[in-house]
Amino acid sequence: MNMKTDSRQQLIPPMQKCVKAGFVVYAPDSEERCIVILNDGELEAREKDSPHKTVFTMHPGDLVGVASLLEREPFKYQLVASRDSSVTLITEECMESELTRLPLWLLAVIRSFGSKTRDFKQASLVSSVQDSLRSLAEFLSLKESRKELHLQELLLEYSLLSRLKGTEIIQCFKGLARRHFIEIVHVKNEDGSTTDCCKIPDTRLLETFVDYLGARSRDQMYPPYSLNRVQRRIVDFLARHSSTAPMEGVNWVKYLGQNIPEATLSDWLILRNIGCFRDCNDGTAAIHMNTLAKTYMALRFETNIKGVL
Repeated sequence: MNMKTDSRQQLIPPMQKCVKAGFVVYAPDSEERCIVILNDGELEAREKDSPHKTVFTMHPGDLVGVASLLEREPFKYQLVASRDSSVTLITEECMESELTRLPLWLLAVIRSFGSKTRDFKQASLVSSVQDSLRSLAEFLSLKESRKELHLQELLLEYSLLSRLKGTEIIQCFKGLARRHFIEIVHVKNEDGSTTDCCKIPDTRLLETFVDYLGARSRDQMYPPYSLNRVQRRIVDFLARHSSTAPMEGVNWVKYLGQNIPEATLSDWLILRNIGCFRDCNDGTAAIHMNTLAKTYMALRFETNIKGVL
């Protein structure tokens, strides 16, 4: 008596192939999904619309197509042998024949792992940046002032860090340049060609801009812009005389009054509260250089920072 055997219960082995250089191992428009394992040689993954652009290179032991086969996600690259190679192809039929031999619990683990991997992959492609202009300003504030930085390298580095789209990043660069926080300059090379570079006049201005945007995102008044006319004059005066030695509060008020008659104790206390002065733990107070400099910059470049140009 002959019994008809279900093909799914038969073990279908993986397919072994030897391919010559230039041979297309897998094409995105192929109806058959499979896992490709490189045994020997070298494969190049290329864009379908740009066949000469190599996205990544496969070396012996590398494999692709797992998500394509298990989760039915499209594999969008063309695989071409860059030299004579040996590959193993695991088709859907082969995979199904193997899966039928597995316990249900292990099959469930594999499915769960594949689902979590897919979710993680999708999450990794989504940017977590909420304010792209602030994010770019913070990124550039960590660079060196007055140095000509290669623009394309900056774009690539920030793109990898932020995962923002290139068009959005370029618009943010333009926004910072429009506010005069950065300069886009063309540097002439020895061979006569030019290179686009980004030059940052003063990174402290970018830090000030980041602080302003941070306060605005919290619906708070940015401290320098809460100062009245007299307090702003005091900041301007102190920025020009920042080498003044530490003094007690009463002497600071007297010193400021001699140079700005309208200055009062209240004005000095407000400036101390926003950080322009620091306590020296001996009853005296000294100018906090960094905070004073950023406060001075915030007032001097108020129009640029607020974007009212």
